[in-house]
Amino acid sequence: LASESDRIKITELGKSTEGQPFLLATISSPANLADLERFRQMNLRLNDPRGLTEGEARNLAKEGRAVVCQSMSLHGNEIGGTQMAPELAYDLLSSDSEEIRRILDNVIFLMVPCFNPDGQIMVADWYEKWLGTEYEGGNTPFLYHKYAGHDNNRDAFALNLPESRYMAKLLFTEWHPQAYQD
Repeated sequence: LASESDRIKITELGKSTEGQPFLLATISSPANLADLERFRQMNLRLNDPRGLTEGEARNLAKEGRAVVCQSMSLHGNEIGGTQMAPELAYDLLSSDSEEIRRILDNVIFLMVPCFNPDGQIMVADWYEKWLGTEYEGGNTPFLYHKYAGHDNNRDAFALNLPESRYMAKLLFTEWHPQAYQD
């Protein structure tokens, strides 16, 4: 996608528990992406406004961009989010509608297309193994995270898993989104 559009920047935040790439797609207008670090610094400064005057804070808020983060498919068997991510990215990258241009000009969108790539692969492999049999569509007889099983969301407080640490760093250190959804 990044080689085809100047509206997206792809970053590998690291490897998942089982070695898969853990990706971040930053989507915004080309002008915003060209000045991304300045907007990130504004976002950080507004998040901790100690020492800012009210006027400085208002100017930063006026000049800055809304930061929205959406991760997809925290649980490996919740496949809809990860399957929707390419379509959402395509819509934001290919449309020249007034609405999309307005969104891209005003928002820095941090998309994590798959919060649990290992689980997604396990679920997909299981499905493909039984495709065309009477067991097609059956649940996996195992949990879809090597260490946390279904409770990978509960690791948000302990940060034992690399996936949780990547998200915590993104949400609480590198950026402070005004909105987050998984």
